[in-house]
Amino acid sequence: MTPIGTKLDDLVLKRIQDAYLTGKIRKTKDCMEDMDRARLFEADVEKVIMDAATIEKAMPATSERASNPNNTHYVIQGTSTTGVAVYCKACSNYHPQTNEFICWKLTSFTIK
Repeated sequence: MTPIGTKLDDLVLKRIQDAYLTGKIRKTKDCMEDMDRARLFEADVEKVIMDAATIEKAMPATSERASNPNNTHYVIQGTSTTGVAVYCKACSNYHPQTNEFICWKLTSFTIK
């Protein structure tokens, strides 16, 4: 994984944290399955996202389901409420035709 760069780290992380606080992060089915398997809960998601001081750019979202080349995965690492090392992947989601930002999606949340 590559660091985004000092100036963008804070901006991207703040946008994700703001989206979380306002209830505007969607969890994918895969994320919910990850959480169930790892026995992680919403309190863990909140702790990791809101306590984060750094973020990493993981990769462009190039899967068949990625509808826009601007969609990008970011990784936030942290600790669950029980002290277990975990990470989450958040993906920016842009409209396929208009390129307008739609939302942030939590695509994975599991134990490291």
